Amino acid sequence: MTIGVDGFILHASKMQGLPMLYVVMLGGRHPGAKIEVHDVVFAHAASLEAAYPQLRSAWFGAAKGLHIDSWLEVQGVDGYRVELRQERPAAGAQRLYFINLGGYEKQVFGEAHRYLLVVAANKAEAKALGKKRMQAGWLKPHTDALIDVDDCLAIDQVAGAFVHLLEGEHADTVVRSDYILL
Repeated sequence: MTIGVDGFILHASKMQGLPMLYVVMLGGRHPGAKIEVHDVVFAHAASLEAAYPQLRSAWFGAAKGLHIDSWLEVQGVDGYRVELRQERPAAGAQRLYFINLGGYEKQVFGEAHRYLLVVAANKAEAKALGKKRMQAGWLKPHTDALIDVDDCLAIDQVAGAFVHLLEGEHADTVVRSDYILL
Protein backbone atom coordinates (compact mmCIF):
# COMPACT_ATOMS: atom_id res chain seq x y z
CA MET A 1 0.00 0.00 0.00
CA THR A 2 1.41 3.39 -0.93
CA ILE A 3 1.44 5.65 2.10
CA GLY A 4 2.36 8.91 0.45
CA VAL A 5 3.57 10.53 -2.71
CA ASP A 6 7.34 10.92 -2.90
CA GLY A 7 7.62 10.39 0.88
CA PHE A 8 5.43 13.34 1.86
CA ILE A 9 3.72 13.35 5.24
CA LEU A 10 0.12 12.25 5.47
CA HIS A 11 -1.65 14.58 7.87
CA ALA A 12 -4.67 12.95 9.44
CA SER A 13 -7.37 14.96 7.72
CA LYS A 14 -10.66 13.67 6.40
CA MET A 15 -11.24 17.04 4.78
CA GLN A 16 -8.25 16.52 2.48
CA GLY A 17 -9.22 12.92 1.67
CA LEU A 18 -5.94 11.67 3.13
CA PRO A 19 -5.74 8.69 5.47
CA MET A 20 -6.61 9.22 9.09
CA LEU A 21 -6.33 6.93 12.07
CA TYR A 22 -9.39 4.84 12.91
CA VAL A 23 -9.87 2.91 16.14
CA VAL A 24 -12.62 0.37 15.46
CA MET A 25 -14.57 -1.95 17.77
CA LEU A 26 -15.35 -5.11 15.81
CA GLY A 27 -17.90 -7.69 16.88
CA GLY A 28 -18.63 -11.16 15.66
CA ARG A 29 -18.55 -14.87 16.37
CA HIS A 30 -15.73 -17.24 17.22
CA PRO A 31 -16.06 -21.03 17.19
CA GLY A 32 -14.84 -21.27 20.79
CA ALA A 33 -17.20 -18.63 22.20
CA LYS A 34 -20.80 -18.99 23.32
CA ILE A 35 -21.65 -15.31 22.82
CA GLU A 36 -20.57 -12.51 20.50
CA VAL A 37 -16.97 -11.43 21.02
CA HIS A 38 -15.31 -8.07 20.41
CA ASP A 39 -11.89 -6.73 19.61
CA VAL A 40 -10.40 -3.32 18.89
CA VAL A 41 -8.34 -2.83 15.74
CA PHE A 42 -6.48 0.12 14.28
CA ALA A 43 -6.64 1.17 10.65
CA HIS A 44 -5.76 4.12 8.49
CA ALA A 45 -7.69 5.09 5.42
CA ALA A 46 -9.33 8.08 3.76
CA SER A 47 -12.72 6.91 5.08
CA LEU A 48 -14.12 4.21 7.31
CA GLU A 49 -15.40 2.38 4.23
CA ALA A 50 -11.92 2.39 2.71
CA ALA A 51 -10.66 0.69 5.89
CA TYR A 52 -12.99 -2.32 5.53
CA PRO A 53 -10.32 -4.60 3.97
CA GLN A 54 -7.90 -3.81 6.84
CA LEU A 55 -10.65 -4.51 9.38
CA ARG A 56 -11.62 -7.82 7.79
CA SER A 57 -8.02 -9.03 7.69
CA ALA A 58 -7.47 -8.09 11.36
CA TRP A 59 -10.48 -10.12 12.60
CA PHE A 60 -9.65 -13.42 14.33
CA GLY A 61 -13.12 -14.97 14.34
CA ALA A 62 -15.65 -16.14 11.79
CA ALA A 63 -16.10 -13.91 8.73
CA LYS A 64 -19.87 -14.43 8.71
CA GLY A 65 -21.56 -11.81 10.86
CA LEU A 66 -18.43 -9.67 11.32
CA HIS A 67 -19.52 -6.11 12.04
CA ILE A 68 -18.44 -2.72 13.32
CA ASP A 69 -20.02 -1.64 16.60
CA SER A 70 -18.15 1.63 17.21
CA TRP A 71 -15.28 3.67 15.85
CA LEU A 72 -13.14 6.70 16.52
CA GLU A 73 -11.85 9.05 13.82
CA VAL A 74 -8.63 10.36 15.33
CA GLN A 75 -6.97 13.54 14.09
CA GLY A 76 -5.21 14.28 17.36
CA VAL A 77 -5.00 13.49 21.06
CA ASP A 78 -4.02 15.54 24.12
CA GLY A 79 -2.83 18.56 22.10
CA TYR A 80 -0.89 16.48 19.56
CA ARG A 81 -1.78 16.12 15.89
CA VAL A 82 -1.60 12.56 14.59
CA GLU A 83 0.42 12.16 11.39
CA LEU A 84 1.13 8.97 9.48
CA ARG A 85 4.54 8.77 7.84
CA GLN A 86 6.74 6.27 6.06
CA GLU A 87 9.68 6.78 8.41
CA ARG A 88 9.94 5.88 12.09
CA PRO A 89 9.57 8.63 14.71
CA ALA A 90 12.67 9.86 16.52
CA ALA A 91 13.79 7.87 19.54
CA GLY A 92 12.26 9.26 22.72
CA ALA A 93 9.32 10.89 20.92
CA GLN A 94 5.92 10.96 22.60
CA ARG A 95 3.79 7.91 21.75
CA LEU A 96 0.11 7.26 21.30
CA TYR A 97 -1.43 4.64 23.61
CA PHE A 98 -4.77 2.87 23.59
CA ILE A 99 -6.03 1.95 27.05
CA ASN A 100 -8.79 -0.47 27.97
CA LEU A 101 -10.18 0.42 31.38
CA GLY A 102 -12.35 -2.12 33.15
CA GLY A 103 -14.54 -1.81 36.22
CA TYR A 104 -17.75 -2.93 37.85
CA GLU A 105 -21.01 -1.04 38.08
CA LYS A 106 -23.49 -1.57 40.89
CA GLN A 107 -26.21 -4.10 40.03
CA VAL A 108 -24.84 -4.70 36.51
CA PHE A 109 -23.76 -8.20 35.46
CA GLY A 110 -20.34 -8.36 33.89
CA GLU A 111 -17.43 -6.06 33.59
CA ALA A 112 -17.83 -2.58 32.11
CA HIS A 113 -15.16 -1.19 29.81
CA ARG A 114 -14.10 2.29 28.75
CA TYR A 115 -11.51 2.95 26.09
CA LEU A 116 -9.31 5.97 25.69
CA LEU A 117 -6.31 7.30 23.85
CA VAL A 118 -3.51 9.11 25.65
CA VAL A 119 -0.18 10.61 24.66
CA ALA A 120 2.70 9.64 26.93
CA ALA A 121 6.43 9.03 26.95
CA ASN A 122 6.07 5.41 28.10
CA LYS A 123 3.59 2.74 29.21
CA ALA A 124 3.88 3.56 32.92
CA GLU A 125 2.95 7.19 32.25
CA ALA A 126 0.14 6.13 29.89
CA LYS A 127 -1.33 3.76 32.49
CA ALA A 128 -1.18 6.48 35.16
CA LEU A 129 -3.01 8.90 32.85
CA GLY A 130 -5.64 6.26 32.08
CA LYS A 131 -6.28 5.51 35.75
CA LYS A 132 -6.49 9.24 36.51
CA ARG A 133 -9.19 9.64 33.85
CA MET A 134 -11.15 6.55 34.93
CA GLN A 135 -14.79 7.06 35.83
CA ALA A 136 -15.14 7.58 39.57
CA GLY A 137 -18.49 5.76 39.69
CA TRP A 138 -17.05 2.31 39.10
CA LEU A 139 -16.82 -0.15 41.96
CA LYS A 140 -13.48 -1.95 42.15
CA PRO A 141 -12.08 -0.32 39.00
CA HIS A 142 -9.08 -1.90 37.33
CA THR A 143 -7.12 -1.63 34.14
CA ASP A 144 -7.33 -4.66 31.83
CA ALA A 145 -4.86 -5.77 29.22
CA LEU A 146 -6.78 -5.70 25.96
CA ILE A 147 -3.89 -6.65 23.76
CA ASP A 148 -0.72 -6.14 25.76
CA VAL A 149 0.10 -7.63 29.16
CA ASP A 150 1.17 -4.18 30.33
CA ASP A 151 -2.42 -2.93 30.31
CA CYS A 152 -2.05 -0.54 27.43
CA LEU A 153 -1.00 -0.71 23.80
CA ALA A 154 1.38 1.67 22.07
CA ILE A 155 0.01 2.54 18.63
CA ASP A 156 3.30 2.91 16.81
CA GLN A 157 2.51 1.52 13.37
CA VAL A 158 -0.79 1.04 11.56
CA ALA A 159 -0.96 -0.84 8.26
CA GLY A 160 2.63 0.02 7.38
CA ALA A 161 2.52 3.70 8.38
CA PHE A 162 4.28 5.02 11.47
CA VAL A 163 2.36 7.21 13.91
CA HIS A 164 3.96 10.59 14.59
CA LEU A 165 2.69 13.08 17.15
CA LEU A 166 3.24 16.80 16.62
CA GLU A 167 2.18 19.43 19.10
CA GLY A 168 -0.58 21.52 17.63
CA GLU A 169 -4.25 22.12 17.17
CA HIS A 170 -6.44 19.32 15.89
CA ALA A 171 -10.09 18.49 15.50
CA ASP A 172 -11.79 16.61 18.30
CA THR A 173 -11.93 12.84 17.98
CA VAL A 174 -15.19 11.78 16.36
CA VAL A 175 -16.95 8.99 18.28
CA ARG A 176 -19.57 6.90 16.49
CA SER A 177 -21.56 3.80 17.41
CA ASP A 178 -23.58 1.91 14.82
CA TYR A 179 -24.01 -1.63 13.55
CA ILE A 180 -22.28 -1.94 10.18
CA LEU A 181 -22.06 -5.42 8.70
CA LEU A 182 -18.73 -6.15 7.02
